[in-house]
Amino acid sequence: MTEDSITYPIMLKLDLTHTLAVLFFTLTIAICARRKNSRRLPLPPGPRKLPIIGNLFNIPSKGHIWLEYGEMCRKHNSDIIHLSALRNSIIILNSARAVGDLLEKRSLIYSSRPPTVMLGELMGWGATFIFRPYDDEWKAQRRILTRAIPPTDVKRFHPKQITATHDLLRVLGQSNDIMKDLHTWAAVFIMDVTYGIQGEEAVPYLKTAIEALDSMAIAGTPGAFLVDQIPLLKYVPEWFPGAEFKRKAREWNLLRIKMTEDAYRVTKERMADGTATPSLTSVALEQIDLTKDPAQQEEQIKAASVTAYGGGSDTIVGALGAFILAMLMNPHVQTEAQQELDSVLAPGDLPTFSLEPDLPYISAVVREVLRHQPVTPLAFPHLVTEEDVYRGYLIPKGSIVMPNVWSILHNEEDYPDPYRFNPSRFLDANGSIDPNVNDPTNFAFGFGRRACPGKDIALASLWIGVASILTCYRIEPEIDEHGNLMDRKGEWYPGPTLFNHPLPFKCRFIPRSKDVETSLDV
Repeated sequence: MTEDSITYPIMLKLDLTHTLAVLFFTLTIAICARRKNSRRLPLPPGPRKLPIIGNLFNIPSKGHIWLEYGEMCRKHNSDIIHLSALRNSIIILNSARAVGDLLEKRSLIYSSRPPTVMLGELMGWGATFIFRPYDDEWKAQRRILTRAIPPTDVKRFHPKQITATHDLLRVLGQSNDIMKDLHTWAAVFIMDVTYGIQGEEAVPYLKTAIEALDSMAIAGTPGAFLVDQIPLLKYVPEWFPGAEFKRKAREWNLLRIKMTEDAYRVTKERMADGTATPSLTSVALEQIDLTKDPAQQEEQIKAASVTAYGGGSDTIVGALGAFILAMLMNPHVQTEAQQELDSVLAPGDLPTFSLEPDLPYISAVVREVLRHQPVTPLAFPHLVTEEDVYRGYLIPKGSIVMPNVWSILHNEEDYPDPYRFNPSRFLDANGSIDPNVNDPTNFAFGFGRRACPGKDIALASLWIGVASILTCYRIEPEIDEHGNLMDRKGEWYPGPTLFNHPLPFKCRFIPRSKDVETSLDV
């Protein structure tokens, strides 16, 4: 063995150690420089921040908060703005471009949810699919939903949707309180889809479900409760002056528990005795993997099911309420839609899903309903899990990111004269759906990995509902005590709420044909 053969491995080892040391040192400098540079990058524009509290008093908490955020963006001439409140970093995205660039293209780091004290901790909704962070438990709940309601197999729900729609036609023909009756009908329909509990059997569960969903909408509105900005307030006792939120949270948590457990228990019992009808919950229970923890999977199914029930009910109520009010306020649109239906349907027939390709104006009406009055004008907040840089602005890690769906769907460049209800904006010169006009359904059901897995079912339910109502009825103003037509008018719930829906309004549903009137017995 030569001297060179002894020293060469030693030298090689030293060179390798030296190289690794240099590489480590270089990477450390690069990381430090990146952090230093990122700190030098400006935050997105926004209102002037006060010491300690930041923009606490700039955050909207009443009324239509999406309009206030949109106005902030216009004031600062930016489609992305930044606010801070007691160490919380808040990013508002006010354009389709910003939403697409961040929530879609960079969805890996923009798919979590911010923790919420009122809704998540005190009321217990934080464990459910909509509100929990982007983690393994969330993925498990999403798998349950996508396997039970796969986008490629929504047709299996068509019979339930047709039956429910015919029930709705009878309800509307006798309604004295449209929004209340829509709430009840939607709750029964979604109870069937989610738990297989049908018709009159669902009635005992409706009061709890509706109250629980209303409380969730209030508590989930950003800025509605100060405890979300000052988490230490959650330790204040319920009897303490100003701590009314603690009493509300306790009562609302009990509603959530009852809503989650009662219907699920019925489905499980019916599966055991062989009387269950197909539903999201029954399908999920059939797919339990017995090689893994069944109890854990059942808890996941409960959370996924109550999420599907809540999301589906509010979406359908808000969208159908908006549609009926739009037809009342825009009789020329109603007439054009009914002319298209009359050209396709034989007298006395009701629409079916197979006719959708032949009814492009009806599809355009559905799109315009979702665009003109989106059900969730300010989408559920996202949380960015890594520091990011966008268009030269720093997006701090842990920022709450809020897409302003209202602003996106009322952008004049994409939708000229955006406050006018005009389904024809979605049609080309041949009367077909124009692929060059942004489809509002891409923005109305969430973004990226957080997009609603029940989107296709919701759209199908809305389409068949719109087509069927317009086939059967003319929607006309009420008549006063003197026999005169009342004004066509409607107002929207001022908030605070996550969901956008009309306040109670009056109108008449006048049957368009004796054949339909007889078949529906209205």
